[in-house]
Amino acid sequence: MNMKQRRRQLTAWLMPPLIWFLIRLIWKTCRIQTVLGEEHMQTLRAEGAPFIPCYWHQQQIFCVRYLLDQAAQDPGLKLGYLISPSRDGDMATRMFSSQGVHIIRGSATRGGAQALREIYLQIRQQGVSPIVTPDGPTGPIYRTKAGVAMLAQLSKAPLLPLAYQASSVWYLRSWDRFMLPRPFSRIVIALGEPMVVGRDDAKDDFKAACLRFDERLQQASSACERYLHNKA
Repeated sequence: MNMKQRRRQLTAWLMPPLIWFLIRLIWKTCRIQTVLGEEHMQTLRAEGAPFIPCYWHQQQIFCVRYLLDQAAQDPGLKLGYLISPSRDGDMATRMFSSQGVHIIRGSATRGGAQALREIYLQIRQQGVSPIVTPDGPTGPIYRTKAGVAMLAQLSKAPLLPLAYQASSVWYLRSWDRFMLPRPFSRIVIALGEPMVVGRDDAKDDFKAACLRFDERLQQASSACERYLHNKA
């Protein structure tokens, strides 16, 4: 094994606990001020059927926190975390496998037939609600990919839009402008109305369905921003 390979191995071993420590520190120091549209989650939990929680790739930290909290309150909510089959995905798998989340390796956004089939089976046979970032893993930012809408149509699981905003935030220099809330920020989370994707949506290769869902995610983000502005 050469030096470059050793460095990669060391990074793969060290990064998950370091990143997880940073995430937990942010969770602990920031305060969730309110959750808008929480009735949508309550309705889905009462129905007891799987659904597909979705949020933009940049908004992962507190959307994940909210979903993990929901699963902790409701043993019937089986969350799945959709992780791409890559080196970065290996790192994410090590981070989240200890959180009681069903890890699914694949990519709904890229629409690979085998990956979609695996996720579909997890939803229909195991009752898993897979968390999806509809513009991931590489963008373009704020654009839902057709594979997400296709998965919803095949599985009959509604898409649940989520968003969060922070009163003070850093944006990383990544394709998604990843949001990193500053310590002690106020956090607002918003849930939009779940969206069902039907057979007719396949007629234009799900283009209209993707645009509709883009709008719902943007509306959720805007609701968070308005709340923070009004409460400033």
